[in-house]
Amino acid sequence: MSDLTRRRFMQYGMSAGVALATPWALTRTASAAMGGKLAKYVTPLPVPGNGIVVATPSGANAYAFTLKEITRQLHPQLPPTPVWAYDDGGGLGGQTGSFGMAIAARRGTPLDISYTHALPNVYPTRIPVDTRLTPFGTEVRFMTHLHGGLVSGADDGNPAATPDLYGPTSPLGLTQHAHYANDQAATLAWFHDHGLGTTRLNVFAGLAAAYLIYDPPGGDDTGDANNTNGLPSGAFEIPLVVQDRQFNPDGTFLYPTSLIPGVTWVGEYFGDVMLVNGVVWPFLNVQPRLYRFRVLNGCNARILDLNVGGAPMWQIGAEGGMFDAPVPVKALVMAPGERADVLIDFSRMPGRTVAVKNTNPPSPVVTPAPTLAPVMQINVAAATPVAPAIPATLHGGRAANLPAPPADKRRFITLNEVNINLPNWRLTLNGSGFMDPDPPTETPTAGDIEDWYYINLTGDTHPMHTHLVTFQVVGRAPFNTAAYMAAAPSGPGGFGGIDPTPFLTGPIVPTDPTERGFKDTVKANPGEVTVIRSKFDLPAGVTTQQKYVHHCHIVEHEDNDMMRTFTVTP
Repeated sequence: MSDLTRRRFMQYGMSAGVALATPWALTRTASAAMGGKLAKYVTPLPVPGNGIVVATPSGANAYAFTLKEITRQLHPQLPPTPVWAYDDGGGLGGQTGSFGMAIAARRGTPLDISYTHALPNVYPTRIPVDTRLTPFGTEVRFMTHLHGGLVSGADDGNPAATPDLYGPTSPLGLTQHAHYANDQAATLAWFHDHGLGTTRLNVFAGLAAAYLIYDPPGGDDTGDANNTNGLPSGAFEIPLVVQDRQFNPDGTFLYPTSLIPGVTWVGEYFGDVMLVNGVVWPFLNVQPRLYRFRVLNGCNARILDLNVGGAPMWQIGAEGGMFDAPVPVKALVMAPGERADVLIDFSRMPGRTVAVKNTNPPSPVVTPAPTLAPVMQINVAAATPVAPAIPATLHGGRAANLPAPPADKRRFITLNEVNINLPNWRLTLNGSGFMDPDPPTETPTAGDIEDWYYINLTGDTHPMHTHLVTFQVVGRAPFNTAAYMAAAPSGPGGFGGIDPTPFLTGPIVPTDPTERGFKDTVKANPGEVTVIRSKFDLPAGVTTQQKYVHHCHIVEHEDNDMMRTFTVTP
């Protein structure tokens, strides 16, 4: 058995008799079969105002959320599922799924938000904690991160700046206070838990929500019908948050545990059921016209390759906001944490049923995920079509085109996986994990532009996410991994970073058109060097050194231990 095959075998908690072709199959085989028993496309898609709660302010430019457990029936054939949720004070009667909250913010209008712990004090047995990975044992602590926010380290929600988190015995108490300036491009951001060593579990349990930043009236991306680009709005602008899950027969979410003695953590979590906006395999009724979809890959580990039954599609933005021009696409290849702002034209499909499907992503993306094709169904009304108007350019959009920095503003960061199948199996950056005592090696000065080279020495694609900044994807180049490892410094945590230029086996290939804008998460493929370029601006008024993190957004990898602190100094 090869190392890679053995890794897959051990990783998902399999018994010796389970076929490797179904790596999500578990020792609890009755539970693993739940996905195949559920009828598809029988539940309507939750949308803002009808299944997804649009948060109500608690005061002027303020929101107050309570984190609590609720139950929701995510499919008619399942018992109600306990999920962890953000309650805006209204009781969440309007939330129908496991993903059910959204904030609508305006660029330039700051918000003050509180998050208060009312979850169980300790994790229930259905949520398996690996106490090796967190200093807090089985106590439920939380920390909310605004993913995509230009905020201070203290407001960011990251364990470098706020290592104690918030919880029953935390010295910080039960309530997190955050200030979000919203001094950034209009975009789909999101907020989710970022607990130290427990991010994968808290997000799996339900702690994730949408954060839509719009331009103010008179701007370009206002979300209003009279926006300058003529983009669909209102009922014709719909978020799609895609997540995969497994279920137990009692309706609870199932999270597997490892077969490695003394280990609970598994390398990736893959479901056998797809949820969209928090319900299982939903349907959506649309008119034969143009729609705008704000798509988020909210999976723990699954890289998606989404297609919409041949409907014409244009990507108009990513994590950093709108592009300068639409990009025609046939599919969306999205790793966890990535967002895509897309226009889809149903005007040629009146009366048709369109299947949204997921396929295995094409090379050079590499993922061990088992196939999970069905996503949702779109039913196009048999009505008079409305012809689309696709803008040639996008007012207010941006192409990512930062000037190249000098050579001394380059950072070389290796992606490592060490001790596979052993109790001390983990993943690292530059040979160090977050829990290691090594000081930060990425220490930019505010206002500087830097190139970071992610050098992937592992066998899988990793979605690398940087807090604070959005970045330009400069490109990717193949390299000789064996020669690089022979030359790089090494230690118990893997290999350190050195300049990969002498080891490149081809040129740096410019970015894909779908990466033409600014991003905060990038796919770093195996056998490739991925180069990103960032300008490290701090929020207005910040005058002291700030701590942030960058990490793999496969949250199982982030928790063990593929995350490192970086600092920004004014």
